[in-house]
Amino acid sequence: MRLLALSLLTCIASIHGLAQADPLGVRGADDKAFAKLKGVTFFYIDVTSTENRPEDADLRSDIRETIELMMLKAAITPKSIDGVNPDTATPLLTIDIRLDRGLGRYNSDVIISVRDNATITRNKEAVLAQSYAQSKRAMGTSDSTLSREIKARSRELLAELIEGMKRIK
Repeated sequence: MRLLALSLLTCIASIHGLAQADPLGVRGADDKAFAKLKGVTFFYIDVTSTENRPEDADLRSDIRETIELMMLKAAITPKSIDGVNPDTATPLLTIDIRLDRGLGRYNSDVIISVRDNATITRNKEAVLAQSYAQSKRAMGTSDSTLSREIKARSRELLAELIEGMKRIK
């Protein structure tokens, strides 16, 4: 009986150790995603949403404040794009909230993207290149739980971005 308990404990410990290991293949792929952001020390910040209700304006300002605080803690300077031409505001960090509300439906896609000052020509028009993008889905049972989930997903996405940028330095 003791031998069985000891072997079970050893098995659990080894599985736990494997779960915490960082596979080399995945890390190399992540580094490529963040390589374009090497040397970035500031971001212009923009938070957008598909709906323009007063509650959504409060949500956008809460997310902006959270992003600014997280960036300041990570020694990245946040800048506002208020009154600045978006084409000259680079690198531009955008949190885009695509809401999908309906009868009993409270869903949203939270997308974080970084547009860089490298431009490409598409349809004879200069377009800013997107150097990083990631998204997460937020779901709730009401407007208030959806807002809470959107804030949580945006914090997670920004934390992943900051962690990836620190890893490539």
